[in-house]
Amino acid sequence: MFRPLSALLALVLLAMTTGLSPAWSEAPWLAASMGNFKIVNTGGFVEKNGIRNPLAIDTAMGTVKLSRAPGTSDILLEIGGSRTELFSMEKGLANFVWDPTDTNLLHDKDILDLASKSSLEDVIAWAARIDWPGIGKVTLVLFNYDAGSYGGFLVSNPPEKTVVRQMEFHQLHGPRHRADNLFNNTRPEHRR
Repeated sequence: MFRPLSALLALVLLAMTTGLSPAWSEAPWLAASMGNFKIVNTGGFVEKNGIRNPLAIDTAMGTVKLSRAPGTSDILLEIGGSRTELFSMEKGLANFVWDPTDTNLLHDKDILDLASKSSLEDVIAWAARIDWPGIGKVTLVLFNYDAGSYGGFLVSNPPEKTVVRQMEFHQLHGPRHRADNLFNNTRPEHRR
């Protein structure tokens, strides 16, 4: 169960400045869907001595539940009996710095296209620094693409290396795109 979530947040967080603030405007945040989501690993790498090697893509899917933390713009993420509070980032994804160079991970332009935004400040995002079983301290970042999907990164720093994992979350409510119902579903998928 931890592999899919550990694949959740995957870009290089070489420098992260999280302007976390509960006073962040709730208007765009309220449009973000809550509920049960399937998560899938879409990429990642290990960097050691300045050399990046891709991680094998984990095709296993997990399920997480996202809910609003009462009285805040924070998100509660539940997986496998564990519950983590992710704090809203005042300037959206602009507060998270990553370097996807020479990887198959999303670049900022990709995220802007998927979220239909013109600035990373407009991409609603949440983050937390947490203890992850079997991994240690990790940085978890979650950002909103559209009403029914999120992207995320999990960044850990075991001795002498950095491990970055990227994930996508797609809300569970009905069948996913299939060849026979491609035009019957109005919710787009970013990957098949």
